[in-house]
Amino acid sequence: MSLMELIIKVVRVKGLELITLILNSLIILLFFNLLYQNSELIYPLMLSGFIILVYFMIVTIKYRGFLEKLKESKVSPDYGLNNKDSGEEDVFNTIGYIHDYYLKKLHSLKQAISDRDNLFSQWIHNMKTSITVIDLASEKISLQPKDNRYLHDIKEENNMLKKNLEEALNVLRLQDFSRDYVTSSCSLRELVNHTINGKKRDFIYKGVFPKVDIDENTYVYTDKKWCGYMLEQILANAVKYSNSNIGNKIHIYEINSKDSTELIIKDEGIGIAKEELARVFEPFYTGGNGRKERRSTGIGLYMVRIIAKKLGHSVEIQSKVGAGTVVKITFYKNNTILNK
Repeated sequence: MSLMELIIKVVRVKGLELITLILNSLIILLFFNLLYQNSELIYPLMLSGFIILVYFMIVTIKYRGFLEKLKESKVSPDYGLNNKDSGEEDVFNTIGYIHDYYLKKLHSLKQAISDRDNLFSQWIHNMKTSITVIDLASEKISLQPKDNRYLHDIKEENNMLKKNLEEALNVLRLQDFSRDYVTSSCSLRELVNHTINGKKRDFIYKGVFPKVDIDENTYVYTDKKWCGYMLEQILANAVKYSNSNIGNKIHIYEINSKDSTELIIKDEGIGIAKEELARVFEPFYTGGNGRKERRSTGIGLYMVRIIAKKLGHSVEIQSKVGAGTVVKITFYKNNTILNK
């Protein structure tokens, strides 16, 4: 910035102060001249002009330093922190706050994009595996047209493709969560029963039965669709890993307190090893139990954790090998939805 540009900028910024000083000097001289006739005017005018000029020079030098610090703050908001005066402190504190906020926001966005890329890379790999199996089964059918056992493999892999695609779509919907939820006061018992009815066939095939103990007057603040999705994933795991012994049950009940309502889902299944509990919410982590089950994708509990966080709930898992698993969803009464 040239000297003339700097002077013009200072005049624009400090113009009101300069005009005030000049008017103040002129008024004082006017009154002085009225009170004392034949008084000298040139010397007081020169003195006032000199003082105003010195003030203007000091202001220009300080403003130039301020502009330099402001320019540096675009790269490093901590520049000149020890040299700023009280008038500049609020400006640079605000710049530092905005800088830190956007750095955190940028890091969060980069991490979200990286996580999503990893998720979709794994889904593509899973779907390519299903496509390969379908291709092989199709070749077998063409060579042995009377052998229908390969049709079962094609159907199974097609179901896997559909499941992976649906999960991928759900992750995409989470990116714009604020447009895809409607929160309201919902009957917890109705939410649970609706999910159980949707999985009735799974319960029958596995030979386990749900035992629901939830008061019909218990209401929680949540989104029906997303909360139903969470319950569906948890119940699917409870059914999948339950023992097939006659009389086994999945217990679903509530615990109420002043600040929250806890929904407990307890199965009598094979349980989860202690060393695996810390990783059950990681994407695509299936653990020892999941590796025995071809249909396990390792994405269900990951989605449960993300959705619970966005809805302002919390989810915990306790388990012991051979003794079953307990999943606890906590619905807080002073709830806050995260629109991100």
